[in-house]
Amino acid sequence: MRNRVDSGQLAAMDTECHQTTNSPFGIVAGDGELPFLLAESILEHFPKRPIVFIPITKSSARLAQQRLPTIISIFPLGIGQVEKVTKTFQKQNVKEISIIGKVEKNRLLKPLHFDTTALKIIARSRHGGDQSILASVLNHFEAEDIRVLPQIQYLGDFFPTAGVLTKKQPTQLEWQDINYGLCLARSVADLDIGQTVVVKNRMVLAVEAIEGTDSAIRRAGDLAGKGFTVIKTAATNHDFRIDTPTVGRQTLEIMKTSGAKILAIEAKRVLLIRPSELVELADKYRIQIIVAEQASKKVNDSKN
Repeated sequence: MRNRVDSGQLAAMDTECHQTTNSPFGIVAGDGELPFLLAESILEHFPKRPIVFIPITKSSARLAQQRLPTIISIFPLGIGQVEKVTKTFQKQNVKEISIIGKVEKNRLLKPLHFDTTALKIIARSRHGGDQSILASVLNHFEAEDIRVLPQIQYLGDFFPTAGVLTKKQPTQLEWQDINYGLCLARSVADLDIGQTVVVKNRMVLAVEAIEGTDSAIRRAGDLAGKGFTVIKTAATNHDFRIDTPTVGRQTLEIMKTSGAKILAIEAKRVLLIRPSELVELADKYRIQIIVAEQASKKVNDSKN
């Protein structure tokens, strides 16, 4: 089920990076599995490349000490310590980084421990939403001669192509929910609201906002009971350097307890954490995982 990076992709990656694969690579790590998958992938593809790992949450700092090999340099800092993060990378001669992992959006509303640089970034972006803040962070690093790479650069294995990953095929009515939900989710993402919608019989049960995907799924379960569809995608012009829509085991567990029957994601634009394990668990829970191409119809057309 896992889409391996083929030899052509690896060759292209190596061509692009051949001058820098022995120079340190930086990881700014939020919560979750992704920062560690990224570190594993870099070591797998380029074992001689040093990694400078900066966890910016308590959870990622704790897990870094437990899970990362000793060859990786770890510098725990806070989410609002942008200046210290920058100086750490510069001191370690890091020219390329990835910003990856979950950071709760509501922490941006409580900047009590943010340094001057972080406060300036938030002030410049305060009317543009969270994507605008992330884009400003990216621009800050680029201005300091630190290139921020798309997360897919080393995680192409985890972005599945179109297909039904689980055993059961969707019915025609279920496909209607999936296509409608994809159109709606794209519209919601384009408005910088969220990346997930939950539907049942082409009725919208929940739209992800600042509370996150898992809370939206729970809310849908409270409203509709069993048999709904969860759809996740990315905005039309989504910048994969600063965020990657992601689904992992925790979301699948919440779908099971909430009564969801289908998870639909957009092909090549949503990351599945450890896809083979996720598909096996979904079959066990009788949840379908569908990877679909973005429907071209408008939302109103999809309801007809």
